[in-house]
Amino acid sequence: MALEGTLKDFSLADIFQLIGLQRKTGVLTLRGKDDTVTVTFLDGKVVAADSLNRRLENRLGHVLLKTGVITNEQLNRALEIQRETLQRLGFILTHYGIITNDSLRDAIGLQTMGIIYRLFRWQDGDYHFSQETTIEYDRDNVVPISAESILMEGARMIDEWPIIEKRIRSYDMIFRQKASEQEIVVVGADDADEVDFVEPAAGAKKKKSASGEKIKISEEEKSIYTLVDGRATVADIVETSRLSEFDTNKALYELVTRDLIEEVRDPSKISAVEQQVVDQTAPVEIPPVPLPLVLLAVALALVSLVTAVKNPLNSLRPMARKTSAVYEARKAISLQRIESIGDGIESYRLANGRLPAKLSDLVPFFAADELLRDPWGNAYKYLQRPEKYLVIGFSADGRPDTDLFLSHSIEAPLPTSSANRPTGGISLVE
Repeated sequence: MALEGTLKDFSLADIFQLIGLQRKTGVLTLRGKDDTVTVTFLDGKVVAADSLNRRLENRLGHVLLKTGVITNEQLNRALEIQRETLQRLGFILTHYGIITNDSLRDAIGLQTMGIIYRLFRWQDGDYHFSQETTIEYDRDNVVPISAESILMEGARMIDEWPIIEKRIRSYDMIFRQKASEQEIVVVGADDADEVDFVEPAAGAKKKKSASGEKIKISEEEKSIYTLVDGRATVADIVETSRLSEFDTNKALYELVTRDLIEEVRDPSKISAVEQQVVDQTAPVEIPPVPLPLVLLAVALALVSLVTAVKNPLNSLRPMARKTSAVYEARKAISLQRIESIGDGIESYRLANGRLPAKLSDLVPFFAADELLRDPWGNAYKYLQRPEKYLVIGFSADGRPDTDLFLSHSIEAPLPTSSANRPTGGISLVE
């Protein structure tokens, strides 16, 4: 039994949620243009992730350096021992007391999550999930991570990455600090000046310090601000920073938005993107096409059209089967989300003594905002009645689906499975 297809048909969030909710064990392989990544699941939880271009073992030392757990000298000595003994780097570091087992677990977790979170930026690629009865992983140093916790952070990244990339367009960009008459002070994250993640053209500053006021930035933003020297590229800063790749780029975006740093532009150089724009806007002289060639092209087009009309389903049937499989999988995910919403409503009622007024009231406590919409983007309908409440799901065309329906009495306890399951017991695609 396997789940496979392309990320254009089935999003990474949907894949993770389906594997997590059905508590599957196996290996998810994703192949993109520039990398191949494997993610290993045990009972629906992530226990390993590796990248063909960023091997976990080769990057472990770098993570420990970035987080300040070890020094360059300690890492070089451990690598010498590794070359002599061929032992795993993590074993060497813990065996000789250079780091603790907890530090090793944290570093492996950070590297694993870094690999997974980069996947959320993929726009296209092929995926294949191979279900297994048992899998091997580093049980001593790996703490399984629930798919739900990954999706909570992943949803935030999906929303904010496109906006960040409007200003941090390339890892080759170079920034420098801007002179400011206002004093920059470091405060706690909750007290720092906030930035709204909206389209830059619409204005991105949520709280702008008035003239003469202090500019408040967080410790994380300060650590990135000090790395901006007019020479280091964004890639250099990401490698040097102790923050994750996403948080480093987010801090750069916030500093640019607050007008604390600016891009360094070399007039003698023009980026490949800018050159492409110039090339596209330059006038192009198109030679005239001979009339015989035009007539031949028209004739071939007509022949092709007649052939296609005679048997139009030959090319469409495989796509129809694939679309049906994707639809059924998304329907299963929608069903699981409705059941999760029901659990959240009951938890809210127990905590507050009343039902939530609307489903969005569940977000701060019991659910991610994306779970309140089905895989097609439709918001679930929530209705309150004197004796019960209803949660209604929809099909792909936005019509109510009788298979995706939850009706729960307010007085009775919530059943383990309160929604009507679609016939056939949707699971992974055969």
